[in-house]
Amino acid sequence: MEMKWNLKHISLLLVALCNWASGFAQDTIKIAGAKQITALAVDAKQNMFIADNAFSLYKTDATGKVITNVNTKVYGEISKIDCTNPFEIYTYHPSQNIVVFYDNMLNVRGELRLNDYYFNNISCIARSFDNGLWLFDLSEYRLLKINKAGEIVNSSNNLINVVGKQLKVFDIQELGNNVYLIDSTLGVLKFDLFATYATTYFIEGLRSAAITSKGFSATTRNTTLDYYFLDRGYDILEIMLNEGGVAAFQNNTLYSFYKSSVIRFAD
Repeated sequence: MEMKWNLKHISLLLVALCNWASGFAQDTIKIAGAKQITALAVDAKQNMFIADNAFSLYKTDATGKVITNVNTKVYGEISKIDCTNPFEIYTYHPSQNIVVFYDNMLNVRGELRLNDYYFNNISCIARSFDNGLWLFDLSEYRLLKINKAGEIVNSSNNLINVVGKQLKVFDIQELGNNVYLIDSTLGVLKFDLFATYATTYFIEGLRSAAITSKGFSATTRNTTLDYYFLDRGYDILEIMLNEGGVAAFQNNTLYSFYKSSVIRFAD
C-alpha cells in the first residue's frame, strides 16, 4: 500500500524527526536473570511484566528492578501478557492453549484451558474490561468474548465475510469503549465492546502495534510509525526496533525489547 502523504504530514514528520533527535531519550535496561525476552507488558504505574524463553515471568518496577518472578514451564512459553488490570495479570500460553491468571505479585489465582471449551484454534487473547477474555477464533474468523466459565458472551460475524479478505490476526487490545484486532495483512480492525465491527485502519505488513487514545504506534517490516485515527494518516519515526517491535506504550513512553533488555523511548 502506498504511503499517505499531505502537507500536514510532511510538516508533522519534520517536527517528529526533530523531536526524536533532540527531545526523546533512549534508555536500555538489562533485566537481571532474564534470558531471551518473548513478551512484555507495562501497567499504568510503569511496572513491567516480562516473559522469557527460559519459562520465567518477571515483575519489575519502573527502573527494571526485579520485584518477583515465577517459573511457568508447566504451562509453556508465554506469547502475551495483559496487565490492563494491575491486580489480575493474564498470560497466554499457546502451546497448551491456556490462559493463566495471576495476582499482582505473580501468585497463580486460576487458569482457563481453552481446549476444554472447544476453543481449539485461537491466535491471540486479551483481557476485557470486566475481567472476561477476548479471543480470535481462527476456526470461524470471529472475535469472541467469553467469561471465565468458558461461556460466549459476545461474538462478531465471520470477518472474512465482513472485510472480504483473509485475516492474519496476531494481537487483540481493548482500550476505552473499543476493541482492536491487529492484523498483518490489513492493519487494525476496530470493534465496540459487543464485538460489532466498526472500521479498519489500513496498514499493510504490521508486525507489532500498541493502541493509544489517538491512534497507534507500530512497526512494519522496516518502519516504525505513528498512525492517527482522526485523519487516517501516519508519520514515520526515525527509529528501528528489533524483534520486540512496539511492545507497549505508557505515559508517553514507547517500550520494546532486545535479547534480555527492555528498550524505552521517552519524551
